[in-house]
Parts: sequence; structure tokens; C-alpha cells
Amino acid sequence: MRMMMFVLMLSLGPWERTGVSLVGAATQAQLYQLMDDLFNDYKPEVRPTTAGEATNVYIAMYLLSIQDLDEKSQILETSVILEAFWVDDYLSWTPSAYGNTTYFNYQQLKVWLPDIIVENSVESQRQLGYDENLITISNDGTVHWKPSQIIKTSCDIDVTYYPFDYQTCNIIVSTWMSSKTDIDIETHSNSRNGINLDRYSTSGTWELVSDDLSELPNENDLTRIQFKIKLKRLRSYYVLNIILPVLFLSFTASMVFFLPADAGEKIGMGITVLLAYAVYLTIIADNMPQTSLQVSYLAVYLTLLLGLTAMGVVLAVVVLHIHHKPDERKVGKRTETIVRKLRFILGLYRQDSTNGLQNIRVSPSENKGLSGAGTSHHQLKEAFSPPPSYCERKEEITWPKVAETLDRVMFIFTSCLITLITIIFFPLLSFGSG
Repeated sequence: MRMMMFVLMLSLGPWERTGVSLVGAATQAQLYQLMDDLFNDYKPEVRPTTAGEATNVYIAMYLLSIQDLDEKSQILETSVILEAFWVDDYLSWTPSAYGNTTYFNYQQLKVWLPDIIVENSVESQRQLGYDENLITISNDGTVHWKPSQIIKTSCDIDVTYYPFDYQTCNIIVSTWMSSKTDIDIETHSNSRNGINLDRYSTSGTWELVSDDLSELPNENDLTRIQFKIKLKRLRSYYVLNIILPVLFLSFTASMVFFLPADAGEKIGMGITVLLAYAVYLTIIADNMPQTSLQVSYLAVYLTLLLGLTAMGVVLAVVVLHIHHKPDERKVGKRTETIVRKLRFILGLYRQDSTNGLQNIRVSPSENKGLSGAGTSHHQLKEAFSPPPSYCERKEEITWPKVAETLDRVMFIFTSCLITLITIIFFPLLSFGSG
């Protein structure tokens, strides 16, 4: 047992310094001989085929995590492992001749690698992996390469239903210079059904809904494989921090007209609500890509409410102007008729009761006469009847009442309009994205 451990230590020590990891019970001399036989005349620049045929490279993708999806820059950042297999005709051996060594790990820098790149990367194109990465070489010439890295790819963002949106992003893998006659990329059996998610860590912002892969048409005789992922935005944060405040704010806009003109805060309240809408619109615009291909329904909704609130501020100024008109300027007959009808419909009509039942002074002689049996029914009716003008008396329409009526009309109109817009837009946001 001690002898075996000694041999193992001898065999591992030198190869660790050169980036080689060996498995088996081979002696140091056998391992040295294996390396010499394989790599003395080996050229990593030469494609490893003896028959002149295309080298078949089988690939699979492991999605580790979604680091970020920048809507404004339209960039998807993911952490992935791209697994690749191929047969190197120059790196095969008989295990029995080398202490039954069936495989070993070796630096990727010293072995031929297919020129595979991420085609839609937003960074400079370069060989996947790093020079220090290890690859596994088996005795039958099979090379197993698993470079892992964080890649940034372009992704067309559709903000129509933000923040209830789904986004579909692609990661396109292709050869850089080698044509299909030299390198033929095919999907490995591990990824027939899409991206491998065995090691996937969930994101706090996006939910992975589905994944797929397909082979794209050849361009310039290059092999291209497309990995597609569909993401659903997690909505709790946006509902609590954007949607609900906007809903509450939308019904505050109409309250400008419910505030009495004498309160002195109509204009201030309107401007405050207007600024709040502008702030939320700015927050949403900061997360949106600067494109005109799609327009967010939420941004349209806020813009409409912003316009209604601006109109409310203007009308509030008009109402205050009407309210403070001098009494010397009488209300026109036509305006008076319209306002009186509106006040009756809106429940604002109040009869002027100043000419009510008059106090009646009765002299002692009249009192005696009234208390007597001879007092006629006609005299009693005449004494206690109100003046003829009482039933015909109408509410006097003044400028403050005109302003009050206009306030109530605009309150009802804006409340109904805001409710209608909300009923249209939010179901469209919630269910239209699916």
C-alpha cells in the first residue's frame, strides 16, 4: 500500500507543475513516455484528422446563472459552461502500453481546439476558455473540453408590456473561420432538449420559462447553433414600488377639483401630483432602451395621466379666476340657465329660503277675535300662508357657485376618464404579455 502511494506521489508531482493531471497506476517512466509519444511531433495548429474529413464537434451548454439583463443597453449577461467533444486522431494510445492509463488532463493551450466563438457577443471575439484551463483526453482520442465563463450577448428587448414582460434572448455559437467542410458543429445528446439546467441558480429578477436550441442556416459556410432562453420578469418588486403607487396617484389627480376654491391649495396640489407623475415617468424611462420600435404601455398610461393632470392645473386656474370675479359683474342668462340645470343634476341645487314664514304680530283685539268662534277659515289661511314669492323663489347663481359647479363637473369627468384608462391599460399589461 505504501509503495502504491509512493508511486502515485512520484507520478503526480512533476505533472502538476506542467498542468497535467493523470489517472491510473502507471509508473513515472510510462507517463513520461506517453507524453513524449503523443506530443513530441504534435502541432496544436493542425486540425487533427487523418482522413481529410470534417471534424465533428458535439456541443452542449450548461446555464449556471443569469447575471443581468440590461434593458437599456439590451445586453444579456450569463454564466455558462460550453461543453464540447471531438476526436483527435493524433491523441490516441493503447492503455496497456502505458500502465493502463485511460485518460489524463492537459492544458488547452497545448492541444488543438475548434475555433468556436459566441457569435452575438458584445465583447471582442476570442477563443473560449483560458490558456490555463484543462481538457480531458481519453485513450480513444476523445477530447473533452468544458470552458466556463461569463458571456455578454445582445438581446432585443421588447418593453411593450413592462414590467409584466417576457424576453426571449439567444446565444449563438459558431465557428470563427473554419467552414463546415473543416468543422461541423452538432448538438450533443445531453442537449437534445435544450440547455442543460442541472447546475442552474435561480435569479431574483428573472424566471427562466423555457429553453430551446436549433441549428441556424449556414452563413458563409459556417456552422451555427442557437441556444434560446425565454425569461419572465418577476413582478413583486415592480408592483409594490411602481404599479401600486401609480394607481394611488392616478385617483389623487381628480381630487384637485374636489378641493374647495377657498382652501387656497388647488394649484399647489395639482402641481405636486404633476411632479410625481413626471418622477415616475423618468424612473421608467431610465430602464427603457432608447428605441422607437416598441413603446411601453405603462409609459403611455403615465403620459396620459400627466396630460390630464396638466389640464387639471389649467382648469383649476380657470375655476379660481371665475370664483374671484367681482359681484358687480352679473352672471349671464344663458350661463345661469346651464349652471342651474347642472346644479340640479349634480345635487348642488339649494332653494333660497330667506323668504320663509313671516312673524305675524297679532293685536289683543285680533287675538281675541282669532280665539273667538267667529273667526273665518279664510282669515286663518290668509294669516298663516307664506308670501306668494316663496314658492317661486329660485337659487341665485353667483360666480362662486359657477366655479363650484365647474369643479364638480370636472371632478366627475376626470374620475371617470382615469378609471376608464386604468381599466383598459392594466389588464392589457397583465394579460397581454402572455
